[in-house]
Amino acid sequence: MEPLQKSRLYAVILLWAALLTLVFGGRMYTTDVLAQYEIAESFTGQRSFMTVSGDYGWTVQGTRPGLFVPHGAGFSILLIPAVIAGKFLGLNGSKLVMTLLNAGFSLALIGFWYASAVKRYSEVPVLRFIAVAICGMVLVYGKMTFDVTAAAAAAMAGFYFSLHGRMFSAGLCLGLAIFIRADSLLLLPLFWNDWRSMKKLIRGLIPFILLILFLNWYRFGNPFLDGHRQDPAIAIELFKGGIPGLLMSPGKGLIYYAPLCIFALFFQKDWRLWTPFVLSLFFHGMLHDWSGGIGWGPRFLFTTLPFLLLPLSFKGAGGKLFWIIAILGIIVCIPACWSNSSLLEQVAGADLFDEPSRQAVLWTFSSSPLVSAFRNFAAGVPDLFGATAAASAGISAWIGILAQIAAAAVLAAAGMIVLKNSRCIGKSVS
Repeated sequence: MEPLQKSRLYAVILLWAALLTLVFGGRMYTTDVLAQYEIAESFTGQRSFMTVSGDYGWTVQGTRPGLFVPHGAGFSILLIPAVIAGKFLGLNGSKLVMTLLNAGFSLALIGFWYASAVKRYSEVPVLRFIAVAICGMVLVYGKMTFDVTAAAAAAMAGFYFSLHGRMFSAGLCLGLAIFIRADSLLLLPLFWNDWRSMKKLIRGLIPFILLILFLNWYRFGNPFLDGHRQDPAIAIELFKGGIPGLLMSPGKGLIYYAPLCIFALFFQKDWRLWTPFVLSLFFHGMLHDWSGGIGWGPRFLFTTLPFLLLPLSFKGAGGKLFWIIAILGIIVCIPACWSNSSLLEQVAGADLFDEPSRQAVLWTFSSSPLVSAFRNFAAGVPDLFGATAAASAGISAWIGILAQIAAAAVLAAAGMIVLKNSRCIGKSVS
């Protein structure tokens, strides 16, 4: 990477770190992640291997004693530092470390994404790229800890290596993404190449595939069973409303939560960039619970969105309409970063997909988490770590919020200085 491009990459990372600091919440938003945290505890000897307590998330039975969850173990392994921290800091300290780890995955996603965009398109303006990333719900999921951010980061790292012809490294990264989330296998078209390159990719995948098969056998007695068959939410139901739901429902529709992604569909010239999105849309749209439960917008589609948005990162792509839709997409994300949107969704409807209140969350505007987030915007104390920490210390929440804003401002200033220097480098080169 040339000095100009490196300087812009550093600016992107600093500016994204500033945004992550600005919205940092420092806690959990879903019981599924707590279940994955318990699996991480099993890796450190705090409970039987791969088992959970059953207090969090959907549990299933295996061939060995104890309860299991139908999740990939990759994210749990990544959470081991949080488990270690929990021994000294307690569960709240673990949650804080988990949130920091998630922010790190978000930074990795952004870094490899920008580097990949530069490799493909050369001229990728920094501020435009950051706007694109926000519109892909990346900032929201940089704040809210879910395994999709880590999976997307691993996949994007693999894509970056594939662009540089390092297919074995690409296979390792894609293998990690699949180890984190099995549906990352739908990203395989991104890496499609000649047979010689694909053989190298497959070699990188093999260690993770073998590990997945072993853990499946250990839990369920069959390397090809991962526990999802016991989960009614994952039952296949052909054309039962999932595809239009993921695209247009008030509660999860992509057109509302990430409108720039719909716009991006009209600027696709490389089938490898849009095929994963279409595959994910059809696959997840066929599930009984296509909504993905608690989470901002169409969470199941998240890992494919950075690749779908890649062509819009090029300077001038989309014309003036790009900025109109991008600004709308940024505005949509603001209340999710300010308030606890998952709590708003939990309050509005039951956790079970078939409950009337859950269906109302998905299909009525009045119960939509997006509408609720705007309705409750700036109501009460914002969902920020500074506010929580200040309240715990017995001081005004706004003191903590101002301190958090100040930290974000320092990072943003550093990023803008680096960006300004990159412009000087660009002028000297030209």
